[in-house]
Amino acid sequence: MTLQTESSKKSEIARSSRRLIRQNPAGTVGAFVVLIILLGAIFAPFITPFDYETFASSRYTKPMGNAMDGSLMLLGSDNLGRDQFTRLLYGARISLLVGFVSPIIGVAIGSLLGIVSAYYGKWTDLLLQRLTDTLLILPGLVILMTVTASFGFTITVVLLALALFSMIGTIRVVRSHVLGLRGAQFIDAQRAIGSSDLRVIFIHLLPNTLPVAVVLVAVGIAGAIVAEAQLSFLGLGIAPPVPTWGNMLNGAQSRFDLGPHLAIWPGIFISVTVLGLNLVGDAVRDIMDPRLRGRQ
Repeated sequence: MTLQTESSKKSEIARSSRRLIRQNPAGTVGAFVVLIILLGAIFAPFITPFDYETFASSRYTKPMGNAMDGSLMLLGSDNLGRDQFTRLLYGARISLLVGFVSPIIGVAIGSLLGIVSAYYGKWTDLLLQRLTDTLLILPGLVILMTVTASFGFTITVVLLALALFSMIGTIRVVRSHVLGLRGAQFIDAQRAIGSSDLRVIFIHLLPNTLPVAVVLVAVGIAGAIVAEAQLSFLGLGIAPPVPTWGNMLNGAQSRFDLGPHLAIWPGIFISVTVLGLNLVGDAVRDIMDPRLRGRQ
C-alpha cells in the first residue's frame, strides 16, 4: 500500500511537471539557463584549474590560448594574465548572490511596511507614503551610488543598497493589495472576535500577500543583477580583486583594442542571465496571478 502511494505521488509530480512545462515553455528554458549558470558558479573550483587571482599567462591571451603551464584558457586572459573564464564563473557567484538575496530582503521588509501602512492608515499611512514618494522621486541609480559611496564598496553594502531599492517599490505595491483586503469579511470577523493587530497582520494579511511578494522577488532578481553590474562598471560597486561581471567590464574598457573579448563575454553572461531570469519571472507571475490561471 505504501509503495502504491509513493508511486502515485511520483506520477502526480511527473504529470504536474509536464503540465507546467507545456504551459510555460519559455519559463522552462529560462530556468534551465539560470540553472546552468548557477551550477557553474557553485562548482567553479572543479570546472576550472585556475583561481580567479592567479596570474596564469601573459596579458591579453586570446581565447583558446595556452596558460604558462600548458592548460587551455577557454576565453583567454585579462590585462593581468588571469583566466577570463575562471573570473566569469566566480563573478557569477557574486552576481547571483546579490541578485537573489537583495530582492528577498527588500521585498520582505517592504511587504511588512506596506501592510502596516494600509492596515493602520491615517498618520501611519501618510508618513510611510510620503517617505516612499520622496525616495521614488530620486533615480534608483542615484540612491544606489549614494549609499555605496557613503558606506564602502563591499558585498554587504551593495546588498543592503539594492535591498533598499527593492523595498521602495514593494511598499507601494503591497499597500495597494492590502487596501483591498482590509475590508474583507475574514478581517472584520477577526476584529469582531477581538484578535490583536499583530495576529491579523501576521496570521491573515501577511500570508495573503505572499503571492504578490513572490512575484516581486522573481521579477526583481534580474533588475538587481543589472543594477549591481552598473554600480561595479562605474567603480561604485564591489571592488576588485573580487570579480563581478560589472567590474570586469570596467577593467576591460581601458584597452578594448587589445582584448575585446574581455568586454564581450561579461556582457554576454549578463544578457543571457537576465534574459533567463526574466523568462522565469514572467512564468512565476503567470502562475501566481489568479487572473491569468483561467487562460492556461
